[in-house]
Amino acid sequence: MENTSEKIFHNRALPDGGKFQDVTSCEDCLEELVFAMKDKHHEFSIGLRTILHCLAIAEKEGYVPNFPADWWDRVRCYYPK
Repeated sequence: MENTSEKIFHNRALPDGGKFQDVTSCEDCLEELVFAMKDKHHEFSIGLRTILHCLAIAEKEGYVPNFPADWWDRVRCYYPK
């Protein structure tokens, strides 16, 4: 029987056919760009802020090369903390 961690990692979310929505004109939206995703059981969305946060974690943990500091500075101009 799989434990919870194994179940999570065997149910990967993938982009749902490249669908996304630009919501820059939405006053009630918390994200400017949202991607449609789906796993084996759900359809859901993930915002660009979340993806960038995951990328920062991957960089910190050494799974992707370091990005130039000025690139992160430019990203922060769009997505302040």
